Amino acid sequence: MELFVIMAIEGVVVQSPYADRSDGRVVLMEATGAGLEGFRQRSAERAESLRHLIEEPSEREQHAVQLGLPALARAIQARPSHP
Repeated sequence: MELFVIMAIEGVVVQSPYADRSDGRVVLMEATGAGLEGFRQRSAERAESLRHLIEEPSEREQHAVQLGLPALARAIQARPSHP
């Protein structure tokens, strides 16, 4: 079963009324209120988990991570977009 069908059954997405119904190749989906709330909740849970991971190291280790993350982000952004 395709992911968007599963998500529709779970009530987190609906087919958009703005989709071009004459184009059978395209299905435009929109998040429902429940879908957006679930996304917000999972984002908050991930942020909290990351906060705990970052707080566990020593102050010196935390500083090293803070210095290293921007360099990692730049390296990721510089990668070619193709797989």
